[in-house]
This record gives sequence, structure tokens and C-alpha cells, in this order.
Amino acid sequence: MTKQHLLTAAEFREVGVSRQIYVRDRVGDGNYANATCTGEKTLGETLGAYGAHFRGLVTSKKTAGGGDPTQAANIGDQVAREVADDAGSRALAQNYAERLLLEEVPCQSEPATHWVYGPAHRVDVAADITASWMGVYSGELNTTGTAPRGKEPCGGVAVLRNGSHYGVLEVDACLGSAAMTRIVRAAVTRL
Repeated sequence: MTKQHLLTAAEFREVGVSRQIYVRDRVGDGNYANATCTGEKTLGETLGAYGAHFRGLVTSKKTAGGGDPTQAANIGDQVAREVADDAGSRALAQNYAERLLLEEVPCQSEPATHWVYGPAHRVDVAADITASWMGVYSGELNTTGTAPRGKEPCGGVAVLRNGSHYGVLEVDACLGSAAMTRIVRAAVTRL
């Protein structure tokens, strides 16, 4: 697993993100989905994995407190954040991907006016190269406790698996369904 397996700024430029994007990397443990509905767990807490590759794609050189250079100080400057690792086997990577996707499911049902994830969309590139992503919908669109029908998401989260590699991609840039699918396909293919 190397930095070559992670998304670059070029993929986001191809879907319309025009601001300068800085790429920040680190290796270790940390949050992979910082939402309260996911429990704000680290990969170590969820999977026992402590040496994952973290990549932040940000539009500002200011980073968040806590020493994590992959997180922008201002959420508006965060384009995306990818966390990926090698599970050591295809079977274990599949298990990890399934567990990581299940960790995100509670965010599909939130009280009205709270942001919410929509239904999962599957992207199959090949038998061993798959991803599932869920779009994020703002609280103003959540009037029933679930994602609204017929509305476009504004970014989202994806769980990726390619052979023995697995990962989570959080997209904070406001991308609709077509752009999210394109980014997720690029991420899982590169992984």
C-alpha cells in the first residue's frame, strides 16, 4: 500500500472542483468518519488497524488542531479525506469493508433537520473491486428523518475494496450523484 493507491487533486478537478487543492498525508490511526451517528471511532477501535494511510485533500494550508494534517481547520476547506490500508487478504478486506459500511448505516436515519446519509449506491468495477457510497443531505432537506427522494446529495461517504485493500472516502465537496459515482469509481480503481 503506497500513496499511489490514494486519490489525487486531479480527480477532483475532473468533476469540477476548481480551487487549488493541497494533498496532505500521514500514516497511523485516527477517525475515519467523524460523525456522531457513527460513534466517532478510529480504525483501531473498529478494526484493530493502526497503520492506515490517511490523505486529506484541502484548499487551505491551515490544519485542524490535534496534529492531524489531513484535516482542514475549517470544514469548508476540506474537499475530501481518504483512509486506506491493506488487510493482508481479500477475505479480510471484504470483511472490513462490510463492517465499515455497517458503521455508516445509523446515519441514514436522523431526526428531521439533522443532516442524513441517503441510500447506498454500489459501484462494481470488477469482481474484486467494489465500492458502496451514500450521499449526504443537509438538515433543511431532511424533513422526515431520512434522505429526501428525488434530491441530489452534496458529497457523501464511500467504503472501498480492491483486492486486499480497503478504505473509507469522505467527500466534503458538494458533489451530486454523477460526480460522486465518478470519484468513487476512481478511488476504488486506484486503491
